[in-house]
Amino acid sequence: MDKYVHDAVQDMQLARRELMAELDRVGDDDWGRFVPYGARTLHDLLAHLAGADQAWAVSAQGLLKGEGEERTPLTPEEARAAADRVIERGRSQSKAQLLDEMQRRRRLLLGLYEELEPRHLALPLPSYGRHNSVRERIWRGYHDRLHAADVRRAIRMHWRPPQLAFDTAVAPAVEALAPAETLYVGYSVDPLLWERPSTVPGWSNRGLLAHIATGDWVLQLQLRHIMEHGRVAPWPDVDAGNEERLRERRQSTTSALLEEYLSMRHQTMLLLADLRPAHLPLPITFWWDPAAGERTVLDYVLMFERHERTHREQLRPAMRYLR
Repeated sequence: MDKYVHDAVQDMQLARRELMAELDRVGDDDWGRFVPYGARTLHDLLAHLAGADQAWAVSAQGLLKGEGEERTPLTPEEARAAADRVIERGRSQSKAQLLDEMQRRRRLLLGLYEELEPRHLALPLPSYGRHNSVRERIWRGYHDRLHAADVRRAIRMHWRPPQLAFDTAVAPAVEALAPAETLYVGYSVDPLLWERPSTVPGWSNRGLLAHIATGDWVLQLQLRHIMEHGRVAPWPDVDAGNEERLRERRQSTTSALLEEYLSMRHQTMLLLADLRPAHLPLPITFWWDPAAGERTVLDYVLMFERHERTHREQLRPAMRYLR
């Protein structure tokens, strides 16, 4: 096995042990618990895990056959539909069957990893979007770590998923603010690099994560004020507020910050669901660009995801695959 691929496999094995330890803690009566902050149960999550290596295995088979760039990548909608089918099928299977399938598919995947050569690492996997090199995407340990945290959260909390409906004009913002990409990066950071300087002057990588985790606070302030008073609020001192939040989290672990990120994003979704058509055309002037003139609340909501996307890109240089 190529040494670089071997390093990725070792990381995957460590992450799989962490995941299996958490799954072993799930009692027979707990598999129906919902995983905060979504609508999956723990049994649904296990079904997802059982089929999670399949997409990569299919991609890897294509690479080894020289088909890596010829396959038509799945659209996001097709990928979600495929994931939903895996979960639906898994609902009729027992825990033992799903665990067996999860381990069997992992063995298949590792067998394919054995065949990967350095020339394969630079090839793209188009279904993975913008950051799609084989070199990056063979590091799948993040997936088990992310879902181990899901299991811990489901056991710790009693969660019932709310029924949320969003104005159609706001729907693109809701989709863009889905946490999957940020969680992917967060759980992929090399743990040795959290306290190292980030690409943002004056912030460590952990400080950058703390800023991402609390980054919705200004948007939430505005949304609450709009719904209570029917107009936008005066902008707070955003720089001072950001610094205060970083100081308060100097001792927070990265796990705690990722949990806070998910909780805060859920609160943002609740607020976005409360927006009404009359709120969307309200005038607002962006504090960071007053020269642009008056905009609308809808403009603000739709562009907000750029903030997180920018900082997520700044965190990427600390990811394991770049070690």
